[in-house]
Amino acid sequence: MKKIFGKSILLIALSILSIDVFAQQYRSFTLDNAPFGTNGIYYSLPQTELVFDVCIEKITEYKGCYADYAYLLGLKNIILSDEVSYRIKDIKIRTKTIADNSSTYFLQYEDGVCVQLNDAGCLSAIGKVPPQQMMPPCEKKRPARATKQKPAAETKSTLPTYEQRYLEAGMLESLPGMTADKAVKQIERLKEKQIDILSGSIDGTYMNNTVEYMYKQLDEMIEAYVAMFAGSRQSEELHYTFTIIPEKPLIVEQDLLVGVFKFSEQEGVKPLNSPSDIPTIVANLHSFNTTKEQTKTEAQKSKDDKLQKRLAKKGVGVYYRIPEKVKVSITSGEKVFDKTVNISQFGQTTCIMDCPSGLLFDPESGALKHIAK
Repeated sequence: MKKIFGKSILLIALSILSIDVFAQQYRSFTLDNAPFGTNGIYYSLPQTELVFDVCIEKITEYKGCYADYAYLLGLKNIILSDEVSYRIKDIKIRTKTIADNSSTYFLQYEDGVCVQLNDAGCLSAIGKVPPQQMMPPCEKKRPARATKQKPAAETKSTLPTYEQRYLEAGMLESLPGMTADKAVKQIERLKEKQIDILSGSIDGTYMNNTVEYMYKQLDEMIEAYVAMFAGSRQSEELHYTFTIIPEKPLIVEQDLLVGVFKFSEQEGVKPLNSPSDIPTIVANLHSFNTTKEQTKTEAQKSKDDKLQKRLAKKGVGVYYRIPEKVKVSITSGEKVFDKTVNISQFGQTTCIMDCPSGLLFDPESGALKHIAK
């Protein structure tokens, strides 16, 4: 009986010892408590950079060369001067993960432990097995199918003035001999040709698509002559990208306002540091306070002196961040551009005390994604 009892005690002791040995396979330390001369690697916690892809429409208006004679055609609301204006067409909001150098730790690990960092220098996986083996069967990634890439949208360029375009296409007579009266007569003549086409009184036999093409060509020529009186309007798209790294507000419940760029309809887009005295486009960051309970827990831990001394001496399994869910929105006139994203630095820094056989972290937010058994 004593032998059996003694064996039981020995087995329990060995199991505890094995757990303790495994628990020391890897440990994280703050920089001021990092052990020297040991095998390890430095890693940073992730922080979120907000990226704003802005699409601006530039509208250029040209006064017609016969604008003063627009009354000959009975035109109203014509363009009276050459002007350039801008409007915000679209703002897309996305995130990018970068390292937070102010939150860097030292990870001590033994041979056989697999540690992976992402391109930003943040932990992506750690454990006794490769990352792909840590995931449950239902979460293992399948090879991505080859997809056809759509060609990038081309930026619209400002075309030459309508006179140049239509002259080159042979749709207008040479300008030097042209007058407002002659332009009006040309419009009347072209409209008469359109009537002939519709009535079928033109000479020859034509297919329906040929007749339609002829009518459309005449319509474009009429439009060109009318533009000499009414003026013309052309547009192009301008693309800008702005980035900001928002700092966590002192009071999470209050929205954070962050300037992104300057903009006016007359001057277009300017950077924030531009001396131009035009309005600033502001992003509103509204936190949903999803990490409220974790914040309370970590605040209690930080007040426990015994716990802090133990962490400083023995380290922890790993430090990581629980990201905060935040709604980012920009209002411009009647338009609202918004998106709900995870912002790492708005969340809470915490740790896993022990050392599971494998850990996987979200590559974008740094959140703990999976703990392997």
